[in-house]
Amino acid sequence: MLASNRAPLSLTLLVIGGLLLAGCETTPKTTVEEKPASAESAARATSSGEFVRAAQEYERLAESANAPMRQHYQLQAVGLYLKAGQTNEARKKLGLVNVNSLDPSFRARKRVLEGQLAASEGDYARAVILLNAARRVPNLSPEVMADIHWVRAQAHMALDKPINAAWDLMQRERYLVDKNAIDENQLQLWKVITSLPRAELRTKQQLTNDKVLAGWLELALISIENSGRSLTLAAEQWRARNPTHPVTPKMFVTISSRQPSFLGRVDRIALLLPLTSRHGRAAQAVRDGFMAMDRANQDPDKPRVQIYDIGDDPVAAKDYYRQAVRDGAQLIVGPLGVDAVDQLVRRTDMSVPTLLLSHTQNDVDSPNVYQFGLPPEQEARQAAERAYLDGHRQAAVLYPESDWGKRMQTAFLDHWQRLGGVLIASQSYDLKAGDYSQPIRDLLNITQSIERKQRLQNLIKRKLEFEPRARADIDFIFLAADAQRGRLIKPQLNYHQASHIPVYATSHIYVGRVDSAKDTDLNGVIFGDMPWMLLDNARMQSLREKLQQNWPYAYSPYDRLFALGVDSYAVIPHLGRIDSAESVRFNGVTSGLSVDRHGRLHRQLIWARFRRGVPRILDTFVKYKEHLNISDGTEASKTPPQRSKS
Repeated sequence: MLASNRAPLSLTLLVIGGLLLAGCETTPKTTVEEKPASAESAARATSSGEFVRAAQEYERLAESANAPMRQHYQLQAVGLYLKAGQTNEARKKLGLVNVNSLDPSFRARKRVLEGQLAASEGDYARAVILLNAARRVPNLSPEVMADIHWVRAQAHMALDKPINAAWDLMQRERYLVDKNAIDENQLQLWKVITSLPRAELRTKQQLTNDKVLAGWLELALISIENSGRSLTLAAEQWRARNPTHPVTPKMFVTISSRQPSFLGRVDRIALLLPLTSRHGRAAQAVRDGFMAMDRANQDPDKPRVQIYDIGDDPVAAKDYYRQAVRDGAQLIVGPLGVDAVDQLVRRTDMSVPTLLLSHTQNDVDSPNVYQFGLPPEQEARQAAERAYLDGHRQAAVLYPESDWGKRMQTAFLDHWQRLGGVLIASQSYDLKAGDYSQPIRDLLNITQSIERKQRLQNLIKRKLEFEPRARADIDFIFLAADAQRGRLIKPQLNYHQASHIPVYATSHIYVGRVDSAKDTDLNGVIFGDMPWMLLDNARMQSLREKLQQNWPYAYSPYDRLFALGVDSYAVIPHLGRIDSAESVRFNGVTSGLSVDRHGRLHRQLIWARFRRGVPRILDTFVKYKEHLNISDGTEASKTPPQRSKS
């Protein structure tokens, strides 16, 4: 009898013990499996524009390599971090590269990267000093010398020294072998030269003793003063007078046929915005920022801006665009809004240089067109990069059940997995709910723990004292939320034993003004935003006072759209410079701006963490605090450059 009762009792104890263990368990930390690093995979990632992933590949190669290949891979990684806009990561990793015992060429390469880093932070004068030091190293390879003159040219353009930049590009050509590289270098040189007014071109031509530069300047004057058949004839006559000039056959055909056409001075800008629409206030904020820069521009020959209200119908954008062209606009900024931009791109031949104020769904095959906006997907991808570079590999995502939330989740997840990160859990929440404890419990596996507890209580027929635990395999949480929801969600994460898990978010988590009483609930949240919203140094305050004066929406979400208007005006003369390479940036109030191969402008945000309800900037060693490209907007009357199709 005793024996017959012992077996069921043992079985019951085993079941209870198993359930107790299951109810208390935390998911063990897993290790992310990584494929062996290879130079081929790093090169593939580079060619596809995935610069952070390529940099990580080179760093992994460096770990198993001996000198000098270790330093070679490390320097490659730093250069890729700069291309990705990750200046803080580039600075940290560059400081770890020890080249003192190696060939002097390694010291020169490191100095070039230091110059690129200074330029990316807006300190162009220091960049030139560093590059001059690198150039003095003897017996450098042609590749390094070409890099030195390339970065010097970009710095000189940013310093408004186009002739110095032209000289650097001419010197760079001496170290190039590939014909396509030479053609592209001459195209960049041509953009620099044709940015000069006619009178300055003539003066520089008369003063220079350099025959090659004099030839370029004369050819630029010919292209400005002639058109059609007369241009072709004048160019051929120039060619006969300058038989030894290094202009390539391809570049000569481009210039003499004016394909693509290169504009001279811009006298008329058209600004297309939906001012009387359901998005009217947003459009007005962009207009106010754009026109504030125009008012600050003291150049008496600045272009005239004409504003077109395209109304509420996105289809009408094409009609207003064509009207602006008929009215003589030489540069068009706008329209604003994805629908209007998509309609314009599908239905209009955009032969006039255009800066769209949204990103299209598809690539635009035109060297005239750039795309600038504040797409939230860019911020989600940057959050993925930031978390990855902070050392996290296992992510959880909490996002709203809405079109915006799904877009954010998709953008984050796609980029996160391309970087090599792992998704542990993803959970949506109802925007209309006031209590987010259930989706949080589901995200953290607490719901399963509670269910196991309930099953155990039902089995043993008595109540248990039991505290379920959150899963332990999450490195961080990406939270897609605005400030209102974030202030509710973060305290509930803390309550459910997730206070130790870092939370990353986008600028939507911050209303734009300091409110320590309300934002105390966001303590610990890390988020990216634009310098305009986060920096409060003297330089930024001076700009705000000058541009905004008594603007009623300062330090509100509309303030970001005002900043978009500011940078839309200020970036125009810099488009050709930042379009020349991914590592070249314009440091505006919205962020550091770069251009990809499809003409999309990418913003590199700065990062902050809420502490005592106040955003505190991270990476304080990055020198973006006093180096903005924006001053008065006085450069906006220069030639808007075009992008080559190569």
